[in-house]
Amino acid sequence: MKFFLLSAVRFVNILPHRAALRLGAFLGAVLWFFSRRKVDRAEARCVSALGMGVTLARSVVRKSYIHMGKSIVEFARVTKLRPRLTSLVSIEGREHLDEALKRGKGVLLMTAHMGNWELAGARLVAEGYAIAPIYTPQRNKNGVNDLVVQRRARMGMKMIPSEGWGMRELFRVLRQGGVLVFLQDLDARKEGVSVPFLGLPARTATGIVKMHRKFGVPVVPAVTVRNADGIHHTIRVQKILSDVCDEDGSPFGVNVEKSLKMCNNILSQWVAEYPEQWMWLLDKWESALREGDVKQE
Repeated sequence: MKFFLLSAVRFVNILPHRAALRLGAFLGAVLWFFSRRKVDRAEARCVSALGMGVTLARSVVRKSYIHMGKSIVEFARVTKLRPRLTSLVSIEGREHLDEALKRGKGVLLMTAHMGNWELAGARLVAEGYAIAPIYTPQRNKNGVNDLVVQRRARMGMKMIPSEGWGMRELFRVLRQGGVLVFLQDLDARKEGVSVPFLGLPARTATGIVKMHRKFGVPVVPAVTVRNADGIHHTIRVQKILSDVCDEDGSPFGVNVEKSLKMCNNILSQWVAEYPEQWMWLLDKWESALREGDVKQE
């Protein structure tokens, strides 16, 4: 399997960029067609979360798979694309990230599985930012996990596991003025707090809020979207979230649940605006549904 993956990576790197993206789109559509059980569940989530009809939800999920196919091909080609990153990926709101870094405590960058977050990381590294994504180690099935980690390292990102020695490295990155990246749209299961995501209860990871509360590290939301031409991307950095008070007027971080709600409101806005670019394969609501969490108003 590992030999097949490496061969596939070599092949997509031979192709012209537009041809490679067309191949990725085709493979995404094929995967959508042959993954009926997963697709049906994703469509049901789309209907519940966005309040749309089944036909429209089916179109959204299909486009999400096609987008995912393109993103995987881009990830496989990232080394080749490095000289072109400036032209392929633009950055809006960079001043918000720079303002947060000037405070000398590092940054907690909140993002989601939107657009091509991998390409965004490579682009920020190219601009001189010390990007360090936090990840949960997975079983190295057929060498896939190793391949992903290695390619991220080639982009210049410092990968930090969410357990073991990663905790020490996490604080080192912040002391050195680095940017810790949190993919905040994952199901946090038992470790999470149930707050609404797209209006439905979802177990949400608390780490980003608790780290801000304990160390005062600014929280900055940033999302990446694929432009209408299907080739170029835009990183949209938003104002420092931790400078904003919660619904009761308390500073961000004082109330963990309400601060997480602020985070999920931003994530929800992103998905509602670009539903075809979110990874609907992710079941953000699985644990909350299983545990019978009640919808919060």
